[in-house]
Order: sequence, then C-alpha cells, then structure tokens
Amino acid sequence: MTRNTLLIGLLALWLCSDAAVAEELTLERVQLQLEHPANGSLLKMPKQPYLLVSGFNQYQRWLSLVDTENYSVRALPIPESAQFFNKAQLAGFELPQLVFWGTDGLYRMSLPDGNYQQLVAVNSVHRVLDPVRLRQRTFTLELGAELSDFFIPDFTSSHLLRQQADGSFRHYELQLPSRIQSWQSSRLDYQPRRPFVVDTNGNGRKDLLVVEQGRFWAFEQAVDGSFATEPKALDWPVPLSDERALDQRSDAGRSYQGQRMDRLFDVRDMNGNGIVDLVMEREQLADALDRSTEYRIHFGRLSENGLVFDAEPDTRVKTDNVPIDVVIGDFNGNGRQDFYIPNTNIGVGTIVRVLLRGNANLDVDFFLMNEQGRYASRADLRQQARVDVSISNVRFDLPLFQLADLAGTGQKHLLVGESGRLRLYSPDSSRLFSRRSERLELEVPRDSSRVLITDLTGNGKDDLVLPFDAQDKQEHSNQLHLIFSR
Repeated sequence: MTRNTLLIGLLALWLCSDAAVAEELTLERVQLQLEHPANGSLLKMPKQPYLLVSGFNQYQRWLSLVDTENYSVRALPIPESAQFFNKAQLAGFELPQLVFWGTDGLYRMSLPDGNYQQLVAVNSVHRVLDPVRLRQRTFTLELGAELSDFFIPDFTSSHLLRQQADGSFRHYELQLPSRIQSWQSSRLDYQPRRPFVVDTNGNGRKDLLVVEQGRFWAFEQAVDGSFATEPKALDWPVPLSDERALDQRSDAGRSYQGQRMDRLFDVRDMNGNGIVDLVMEREQLADALDRSTEYRIHFGRLSENGLVFDAEPDTRVKTDNVPIDVVIGDFNGNGRQDFYIPNTNIGVGTIVRVLLRGNANLDVDFFLMNEQGRYASRADLRQQARVDVSISNVRFDLPLFQLADLAGTGQKHLLVGESGRLRLYSPDSSRLFSRRSERLELEVPRDSSRVLITDLTGNGKDDLVLPFDAQDKQEHSNQLHLIFSR
C-alpha cells in the first residue's frame, strides 16, 4: 500500500460567544491517502487508536485500518461472506472487537493483524452476498450483561444470540418476521424490524420492544436472562398506524389526500428523569408533495404494571414539510434532549434556483426542550446552509452541518462547511450558538453526510473525520482528513 501522510499544521482559534466568554481551540489537521474511495462507512474502535474505513466501486470493495497515533494506513482482508461490520464486547477480550455479519454467520477480526474466525453460524435475510458493498450496521445489543448480544433478522423470524461468559451463544428464535413488499413484479423488498431495548414491565430486566401490524410488542427477558420467543402485546394507547396505512406508494390504490401516518421514531429518555419516552412521528398528507411532519413525545411513567404512556403527547415538535434528516441529542449540556431538523421546501422557487444556480437553500431548525419538558411551537434557532445539486450527474450533495464538543465542556459547537470553508459557531448560553462565526479555509467533501464526529484521541474532545471519494477534487481524491481537537 502506498502511504502519504502529511501534517498540515496547527490552527489556533479564539472563539468568543455573545456572553464574552473566550476559549482557545487548537485544531490539528492530518491528510491520509487511501487506496480506495472513502465512500462506505467509518467506525472508530473504542479505547483503541484504530479507525475503520470501507469503500467500494462497481468492481471491488475495500476495508482500511487507520492508526490515529502514527497515521499509518493498511488494507485489511475482508471475510468472503461479510456484508456488514461493527464493534462488540466479546468474552475473553478486554477491549471491544471488530465483528462482521456475513451470509453464513458472525465473524471476529483481530486488530491490527487482520486475522479472523467465525464466531457462530446463523441464517439471516442476507443469504446472497453483495460483492461490492461493505458497510457499518448496528446488529449488536446491550441487554444488561457486560458482553454484547446480537440481533439478526431472518425472513420468517429473527434470531437473538445471547453471549455467554465462555464465548458461546444461546440462540432464541423470536417470532418476528421481516416485512415484505412486492412493489414490482420483479422485485421483493424485505425490511427487517428494528428492536428497541426497553424494560417494559418494570422488573429491572431489559426487554426487546418492537412494532408490528400497528401494535407495540415486547419480547420479555426473564430473571435468569432467557428470552420469551413469542411477543407480548402492550396495551399502550399511543396512536400507531398499521403497515397497510403506511403503504403510500402511488400504486397503493388510494388517494394521498387527508392521510395520516403514525410511526415509532425512537425510544429514549427525553426529559432526563431516568425513564424512557416514546418519540412518535406523525406525517400528515394533503397530496403527494404537500406534507407536514410532527414529532410527538409521550413521557413514560412507571406503574405496578410496568411502563405506561398517555394517549396524547406531552410535548411536540412540528415542521411544515418532510425533513431531510432528524437528529436528537443534548446540544447544550442540560441533560434534556433537543432536536435539529434540516429541511428544504420543494416548490417552484426551489426548482428555478436549482436550474439557474445548481443549489438549493437548506433550513436547519433547532428545538430545545425547556425546564418544564416542553418544546416551543416555533424553532428556537434557524440556521441556513446550501445543498449543491448536479442535474447532469443526478445527485445532490449535502453540506457539512454537524455539532461537535470541540472544547470537552459538554456544550456543542456548530460546524458549517461549504465551498472550501468551515465556519465554527461557539456555544452561547442565551441563544445556543454565537451569532458570529470563525472561518477556516478547509476543504470539505462534496457530500458531507458521511463526515464522522468522534473522539479519536480519548481526550474528551470531539474530532472530525472527513472522507473524500473519487468524485471530489483531484488533489483530495480518495483521501481521509483527520481534524484533531487538541
């Protein structure tokens, strides 16, 4: 492998918020040349100086190991049947290990040497290999033990593999089939169902919460750590659409007008009281293009029967269209969960702008939960960015728009990057971010949706990983840029 490591230098910044609190940030930039486009996935191994980078083209796939201490890059062998990778805590190993989900089971790879062996054989919905793709995917669970467990969806059921202290696995075949849709006569689309780890019955054991046919179900964990293979129906009055109502393709045989769809979007502790809450997504349709979206938060309560919710949401976040993405997190370090929602209005003005300028405006709305556990009816802050659109290449490139704790204080900086420039907005107690930004001349990938924010050095500060592929500028083609917060 050819290796070209270039230390660009130190960029010292004084970022001052409106509250006149100054902080010094020192950013160090390192460029690494890869043998392949960095267009797959990025995975940081916890407590280790290793970063995994996958890439592909129409003929081949790659997996590279980056050492973030000595800036070396080496190619790793890929298990022949592997389709996805992730990290997991395995028996007999102090540090998390690199694991693969393949067509014939699960594999472990030792780092940095790249030796691998099969952990367990298991069938799944991925019985046929896509030979030119390798991506990171979540297929591990934390169900209360120190070791990772695995959830592998299959066609007519799902497999729960509970890891034992000796490294063996107890296999539970859960009665949870994948969802199938035959949208075309020549195509069958299988969609595995997402499990959420929740103590649904209040016995102190983590269960698996799933949604199927418009109902909430739980696969309960017993005191001895075993799991029921048949789900228990949960009598929660929260509105939830069944799968027939969610089928909103143009050939579904009904009008879009007046339709409403309620989905489970996430399960997490939103108000910081230690009890998980439901985040429901309600999409209201006037026609195929005119849609609005509302996120309805139902706070969880513990009763003698376990976890319960009210039918009406305790608070909500509403947008006037369908968001491009939704990110939930604690942006100001107060222990409560906030929203940021990027979206763009699709109308005549947007279409004209795309044709004339090759870009569209992107509005990013921030909704902050207040001390009473409520969100305002309007966004607390709106920040604008730009989406570049290439009609000839049939693609649109998302800008770099990320939140990062660059100072290690628990408060986020807002990073906006476009056209060779990175703007940094420091945290501000009165309005989340300062009005003025500090600007750095820094090239960012054309499509910044793959940018990774993570702590590469273990110093408690977020760093940036910028992946470039073969369609970026030639001088940055197939490179990885590491931006360290020192």
